[in-house]
Amino acid sequence: MVSESKHNNPHTVASFFSGCGGFDEGFKKKGFQIVFANDVWKDACESFRLNHKDAKIFEKDIHDLTQEDIKSAMVEAGVTSISVAIGGPPCQCFTRLNNEFLLKKKKDARKELFKEYINKIKILQPKLVFMENVKDLLVRQNEKGKLYGEIITKAFNRIGYVCYHKILHVEKYNVPQSRKRVIFIATNDKKIMKKLEDESNRFPRECQKIPTAEQYLKKIDKIKMLKNHEITENTPDIKLKIKHIPKGGYYEHLPDHLKTVKIRDGKKVIVKRYGSYLRRIDPKKPAPTITNNYIIHPTKNRFLTNREKATLHTFNTGYKFFGGMDSVSQQIANAVPPNLAKALAKHALFLLNN
Repeated sequence: MVSESKHNNPHTVASFFSGCGGFDEGFKKKGFQIVFANDVWKDACESFRLNHKDAKIFEKDIHDLTQEDIKSAMVEAGVTSISVAIGGPPCQCFTRLNNEFLLKKKKDARKELFKEYINKIKILQPKLVFMENVKDLLVRQNEKGKLYGEIITKAFNRIGYVCYHKILHVEKYNVPQSRKRVIFIATNDKKIMKKLEDESNRFPRECQKIPTAEQYLKKIDKIKMLKNHEITENTPDIKLKIKHIPKGGYYEHLPDHLKTVKIRDGKKVIVKRYGSYLRRIDPKKPAPTITNNYIIHPTKNRFLTNREKATLHTFNTGYKFFGGMDSVSQQIANAVPPNLAKALAKHALFLLNN
């Protein structure tokens, strides 16, 4: 039975791999009480504290998060049970953007962190669980050749949860960004299990309109004194290249004389680059996936600031970030976009309340 908290909110959340709190922000906006969170990265934990002051965050490895820690956080929050658990285990060990590293280092302990997440679910017994990761997780295999999507589903099954997953396109959930993420939803509640038998009930419905980068960047155009809005200084050659990149274009659209040249077998060769290198946003479309890479502003000849990245990730202008420019950029890239989390939270309310 879900208890009422001291905040008079019947629905409570436990958060893991919380980062700077994007997943939590979406649930908070839909009225959920974030009871506690957990992450190992100091800067991200500081950002979380700045924005979720009512929630306790344990700055430690998830393996070291004890039952006593969890119990003390729940007592402090005045709750006796958790309604929903949310979390996004590290994705770097699954993404194809990291293929070269993965080939060199086939064993990566981060691939197994979902197991510890499920161990915590077994302790907490929430009615609903959401887990987020890159879509490439579904095509990755362990050393025995088993797909991680199947491994995770069966791990949930073993602790009494039914589990489904789907690749969601975040631009279809009011996020002005092309980004694909696999979402797992799991439950041990019989009434919710019955609902989830109907495929149309498993995941939130998509929006009718796709937001554009221009719509969101306009929101902060005239705001003065924005934090995390420092402009990256570029060398003259990078500035020149940026000027030649068309809207929606990237490095390959540069004239040949501005591309990188190397000597191979005694000949000059134009170096090819991946599609996100020197990418300029098309203002009339969603932005490309926000990563820790440099992305060119749609109409200005410079890279996006961290505040602009955060805006395209659907963080409010008042959301605070702790750390240097590179740290903040990585925190934003790692986060679940709050608007996607908000859609999942709304769906959780439908499943919990009806």
